[in-house]
Amino acid sequence: MMIERRELLMAGAGLAAAGTLAVPAAGQQHPMEGMAMSMTDCIDDCVASHRMCLETATWLTKRGGASATASLIAMLNDCAELCQASANSMLRESPLHTILCRACADACERCARECLSHVVDERMKRCSATCKDCAASCRMMADMAS
Repeated sequence: MMIERRELLMAGAGLAAAGTLAVPAAGQQHPMEGMAMSMTDCIDDCVASHRMCLETATWLTKRGGASATASLIAMLNDCAELCQASANSMLRESPLHTILCRACADACERCARECLSHVVDERMKRCSATCKDCAASCRMMADMAS
């Protein structure tokens, strides 16, 4: 039986709303804990970027106007999904987390640039800064694991 994408997204949203996604990241020990940057820090940055991108896409959709382009909203949603996938892969200690972290870093860098080009108010600046932080964390995590 194939699980539909909508069911998976709704389950993830329910967990996020319940606050259960951030709890393991804060208390879980990871093999890279003693390194310059811990895996837990990278997970936390990914979760923060995931949330910020989704909230910003929703805000733009409700606000409307010239900045609420379909391409920007799609980029925010894509970035959010990559951030979530990267965080999940690190929580599972997946051997593929470096691949996902590299993809996440690339997406977050692009998203940060795009948000800055659509600066409407402080929200877009915060979204850009959050994506930049996540990109730096994911790039460092991928480089450390290589």
